[in-house]
Amino acid sequence: MRRIVIILFPVVALLGLLIYLIAPLRLSALVLAGRSPHCPWNRAIKAEDNLRWMIHTKNRLLGASKLVEKDGRGFQLWDTPQGPFWVPDGNEFMLPWNLAEEERHVYGDEKHFVRPGDIVLDCGANLGIFTRVALRAGAAKVIAIEPAPENLEALRRNLRDEVAAGKVVIYPKGVWDKDEWLTLNQDAGNTAADSFVLHPPGAKTSAEKFPLTTIDKMAAELNLPRVDFIKMDIEGAEPRALSGARETLARWQPRLSITVYHQPNDPVDVPRAAREGWPGYQIECGPCSLSNGRIHPDIFYFR
Repeated sequence: MRRIVIILFPVVALLGLLIYLIAPLRLSALVLAGRSPHCPWNRAIKAEDNLRWMIHTKNRLLGASKLVEKDGRGFQLWDTPQGPFWVPDGNEFMLPWNLAEEERHVYGDEKHFVRPGDIVLDCGANLGIFTRVALRAGAAKVIAIEPAPENLEALRRNLRDEVAAGKVVIYPKGVWDKDEWLTLNQDAGNTAADSFVLHPPGAKTSAEKFPLTTIDKMAAELNLPRVDFIKMDIEGAEPRALSGARETLARWQPRLSITVYHQPNDPVDVPRAAREGWPGYQIECGPCSLSNGRIHPDIFYFR
């Protein structure tokens, strides 16, 4: 028996080492252990590849970008492979990461993405990167929804021509489940992380309050003839914003691309809120990530 144990011990140790070193095996083990409750196996085993690809792409985009101008009013103009972008000071290293997300097609591609002629709601428009991508995909009009003042100024600069052409409407409010004014937790080094719900490390709560409304009221206010696609990346406010979009979802059944990683229960709360608007939604998991020994989805697609 002792001899058998001596023989088996290195075999078991080697197997454990292989599982740890070979990402698909290791991630498959997490799936089998129940540590990927919302990511299917075929998505879960790519979690580490997704991160490596993002870092590689971010570094490539950063290396290919150059600073063109500092205006002295808190903004910088960068020339990037995806075009010029004004960014708030301190956000120059987040810009290539956000550009990499679009190259990764995190908000969907093909059947899950914007189609020619679509009317699109870009909830959490930030600098306007997704808005530009939606227009290149053929969107007829994009409503760029953004409450943070620094991001709004960058949006106005980055989308000046598109606004003048009537292709883009910049809507200066947050989306929520009712009309309300709230303080905003602002991250000077990453204004994409500004949140009414979350408090990122290093973020400061604004002294003033900012307006929020519902998607249903906004659609009526702008007299939209329909809504075809909604992208929503709003730092933890997704379930409440979907609750404020029930009439819009029921009436037009727009395709949705919604982030589900900001709060632990988002993979449950976001689908529930979407289906309260339209029960017929079919859900597909997008890219997944690994953190703290668990695999979680970054985004869900609804159609």
